[in-house]
Amino acid sequence: MRLGAVVVVVATAWLMLPSGKASATAGLTTASAGHHEASARQVAPIFSYDLVTALGAVYSFGGAGYYGNEEWRHLAAPIVGMAVTPDGRGYWLVGANGSVFNLGDAHWYGSLARGQLGLGQTIIGMTATPDGKGYWLINDSGQIIPFGDAAPINHGEALPTGETILPIVAGAVTPGGGGAWFTDAKGHVFVVGKAVWYGSRAGLGNPAPIASIAPIPSGRGYWLSDAAGDVWAFGAATSGATAPPGLGSAVVGAIPAGNRYGYWATTSTGSIIDGGDAATRPGKVDPGDVAAVVGIAAATQVAPPPLPAGSAGYDINWPQCASSGSSHAGTLPGPPEDAAGSMPYSVAVVGVDGWAVNDENPCLAAEVQWAENAVYPSDSPATGKPPYDLYMFLNSPASNSTIDLTGPAGTCDNFSGAQWATCLAYNYGYNSAVAAVDYARAEGAHAKLWWLDIENATCAPGMWNDAADGEWWSCDLSLNADTIQGAMDGLHRFDITAGIYCTATQWQGITNDYKPTGRAPPLWIAGAEWTSPPYPSSYGYAEPSVDTRFCTARRFRFAGGTPVLLQETPGAGNNYIFDPDITC
Repeated sequence: MRLGAVVVVVATAWLMLPSGKASATAGLTTASAGHHEASARQVAPIFSYDLVTALGAVYSFGGAGYYGNEEWRHLAAPIVGMAVTPDGRGYWLVGANGSVFNLGDAHWYGSLARGQLGLGQTIIGMTATPDGKGYWLINDSGQIIPFGDAAPINHGEALPTGETILPIVAGAVTPGGGGAWFTDAKGHVFVVGKAVWYGSRAGLGNPAPIASIAPIPSGRGYWLSDAAGDVWAFGAATSGATAPPGLGSAVVGAIPAGNRYGYWATTSTGSIIDGGDAATRPGKVDPGDVAAVVGIAAATQVAPPPLPAGSAGYDINWPQCASSGSSHAGTLPGPPEDAAGSMPYSVAVVGVDGWAVNDENPCLAAEVQWAENAVYPSDSPATGKPPYDLYMFLNSPASNSTIDLTGPAGTCDNFSGAQWATCLAYNYGYNSAVAAVDYARAEGAHAKLWWLDIENATCAPGMWNDAADGEWWSCDLSLNADTIQGAMDGLHRFDITAGIYCTATQWQGITNDYKPTGRAPPLWIAGAEWTSPPYPSSYGYAEPSVDTRFCTARRFRFAGGTPVLLQETPGAGNNYIFDPDITC
């Protein structure tokens, strides 16, 4: 990418668009696995979870790792739940017939063979052992079936039918694995092993059927939630709550939000209810995107080791395709070709598009394969592969745009004047980001950090861009801010950290120094000095330390963010064909 000339104009105030409430899932739950702090380049919320659908699709939020799904299979029975490995780098899915599918670093320890379930019985969930070397399956008769190093809890015997109103709709294993709780739809709570009974909803007048039981991490209490979204606390669990208005679909499960004071619950459409002092929900599945969410699982946040300062690499996009429109990559930097004196790389950033809408990078899949060959620097203790980043270009909508007509800001034709313009600007940014992510995922490109390429402050009068004249942004800087905020919110929908590529001068000229809502974004600063590395040593440039000021001086910062990456953009007279990058 290249940054253009700067024109500074004055902006009006930006109109904040409110976000909606979220919701949750079902089956057997267990205490939260805790979290790891994210590195500067992989900013993410503290608490994490995964949602799973009946068809086997998995949605990961809050830094939880995504390791694939079973959506492509022709499943013999619907998925009913999942469990995450203790390190957060894998998970299991379980079907109603007892089939178990392992993904990521989750090992397979067995499943129920055809005919092993009793007549009329069905599996309703699963949970992993504390060390991740086994798991329990639970059925709707209250049986717990162990696999791997999971110890027998009630020896596979069903709960006595005289003490329960079958079927069991949810169960939870105690944090240490020595006992379990069960609940039926009327709110009776039953215990086996070392689990302690702290109360139930039976006979207390809850008209909606109970959907889940979620223990607090200490095991000294639990929440019951019903399909209407009401939540009740027992034992040391606190902050039960009534359902928010307009829930729209049934609650199917809940988990603790990393502590004893808060929880998340999910509906069948993937909305998230947060209760108590649960951290702001990391994300949700938008209604209409998925047929039926069936489970929510607590996850350990997966944060890759940070790259040491001065780690070098490159960013590439459609100009590095083999030819115009080709799905094949052309000459790329780094091994094995070491083109133009390039070097092994730790930083790899791949562009998804060449314009905000309908200009996708045709060789994205091939360039992602290049990105996956990045290596950690020799002075890093990390092993494996460093994460690659993706970036998308962004601009103001054009007068003939249609992607902006409807979106989270509403149906814009229902508004007029400034509200109409704000609606179009925000929807354009949001829908552009969603379209870019959809394209990237279709090409096999997945990254937890995306950069918004914000450049060229030469503005077009009015509210539209005029690309034909090289004017990519509107001279109404408040509308530019709406578009950028919309794109950031669109990325956040997928639990993607949204960073910004720009310079302080151009950011001022495009947005009047707008500061996006939420957590301050990471910054990728263009225009740093040329150094060797990452330029070939034959160029004779200065040591990378000369770029320290771009990482530390306040005058280079913008959007309230923190610099984590610098681009040493080649200029006039420099025939180097790649954009080198270096970490702060």
